[in-house]
Amino acid sequence: MIVLGRFLHGLMFFTLSLTIFFLQSRSQRVLLARRVHWLGGVAICEAIVAWNNLFAGLTPPVALLPAFFGPLILGIGYSLLLALGIQAFLPEETAQTHGQRWLAGLIGAWVILDVSAFLIFPAQRATVTQIAEILAHGLLGFPGGLLAAIGLRRQSRQMLKATLRKRVRPYLQLVEITTGIFGVLQVLYLPIQVSGMLPGLVEWLWALMGAGLTYSILRALNTVQLEIERWIEGVERLQALAADRERIGRDLHDGIIQSIYAAGLLLESVQPIIPLDPLRAQAQLGRVMDNLNETIQDIRRYIFDLRSDMPDEDLPSGIKRLLRDFHINTLLETEFEITGAPVEILSAERRRHIFQIVRETLANTARHARARWVKIHLHYDEHALDLTISDDGIGMETLQISKGYGLRNIRERVRLLDGTLRIESAPNEGVTFHLTVPY
Repeated sequence: MIVLGRFLHGLMFFTLSLTIFFLQSRSQRVLLARRVHWLGGVAICEAIVAWNNLFAGLTPPVALLPAFFGPLILGIGYSLLLALGIQAFLPEETAQTHGQRWLAGLIGAWVILDVSAFLIFPAQRATVTQIAEILAHGLLGFPGGLLAAIGLRRQSRQMLKATLRKRVRPYLQLVEITTGIFGVLQVLYLPIQVSGMLPGLVEWLWALMGAGLTYSILRALNTVQLEIERWIEGVERLQALAADRERIGRDLHDGIIQSIYAAGLLLESVQPIIPLDPLRAQAQLGRVMDNLNETIQDIRRYIFDLRSDMPDEDLPSGIKRLLRDFHINTLLETEFEITGAPVEILSAERRRHIFQIVRETLANTARHARARWVKIHLHYDEHALDLTISDDGIGMETLQISKGYGLRNIRERVRLLDGTLRIESAPNEGVTFHLTVPY
């Protein structure tokens, strides 16, 4: 039980240190996460001491580290914990500098005390080691655990907005409670060890603390990072929407408004010649009606483009919705086919990119293709999904639109999806877009 407890003790705190160091580097934007790396230092020191004791117990004549290194490393780790707790109570503008000073002072004092004791009393090394461990637990670990627990609670209330704190609160509470219990256990270390009633109890309690801290910190930092990513997605979505509206507003001014203005000029020119040349006036009125009908179709297309949001649903339902709106606004025939077993592992952001590609392609079809129908085929392959959008229009080569804004927008989204795009077209044979997106 003792051997297994020491192994788990070291394993849990080593896992905690790796978790903190990896997540902390990914969460640099969160001020609260920038200070948690000190707790990672505590964890790695705790793991080294636990595995050193394990190895010394398995092979008594041999130890990984000299005798005085155990309490030395333990004291350094608990100095980190105490400095973290002290730093949490300092004003933000001075916390970094003064926190490092406290840390340097605590570690320096402990190193001098530990090394001096071993040099002064070389014959009583076992006794000195035991006393040094007790002092590390009582003078550094106990106040460090309590101050860190209170400080983390205080900082989370100051640095996190209420909505985010509400989502992260359960995991932060577990961090605070576990850190506080870890501090309280430091003063119970000596009575539990001396009693000897439950061999290995300390190791199992320490392993439990490490597991609790690992789980709670992992969930807390992941939750904060997820909320940040969601906010960034929202900002990017608003930026894309603003860019689309600016483009459509520019196209409205350059296209539809000019067409209506031209139709008005034609009507003004028709009015004087109605009594003089009715046949000529009738022909010009016919041209005006044709221009107005084309303008109406353009307006329908822009109404489709000006939708304020993208479908926030699975791919088949979202594409059906886009096709339905496209049919209502353009009166073109549409067809949608799905093959393969649906795979719902694409993130919401990747789905929105696909929806935007579909919408942009349909808008290009309405704007340029002079098509009668549009067909979309969605195929779920083993490692990727294939999306094919085809029409029976006049073809891309005839129109020479390969350098247009819409196609550049499509290619940029394909790049963000790590996908591939292939376009097939011939004069009067329509256009087919083949999009492949890896899961």
